[in-house]
Amino acid sequence: MNVNNMLEIQQMPQYTLIRFYGFIDASTVSMMRPVLQNRIPDTSRHIIVDLREVGFLDSHGVGLFVSLLKMAHKNNGRIVFAAAKGQPSSVLQMVGFSGGIVSYCQSIEEACAGFEKKAM
Repeated sequence: MNVNNMLEIQQMPQYTLIRFYGFIDASTVSMMRPVLQNRIPDTSRHIIVDLREVGFLDSHGVGLFVSLLKMAHKNNGRIVFAAAKGQPSSVLQMVGFSGGIVSYCQSIEEACAGFEKKAM
């Protein structure tokens, strides 16, 4: 499986946008983690995670998101989950990724607009 079919990373001035596709589980996280570590600067402050195209999330995926959350918090930033639905949304809520720790938006456009508005 090609990692380019699993995720896409866009570095914007105010945030990093990560789009995930398919399943985020043990087999895919092992391929995604090195790519994320190499392509996302340690200084990334705000991270938007687009889950619109994700159909399944397991504990390995949650661990990956915890790593991203730690990076954002280390840089006094935050992480926003966009368009999470179904099973992935339920897992995030179940493990305690609540509004106090992260933010949720209905769409990627809403998440991006929130950071772009603050930069003005």
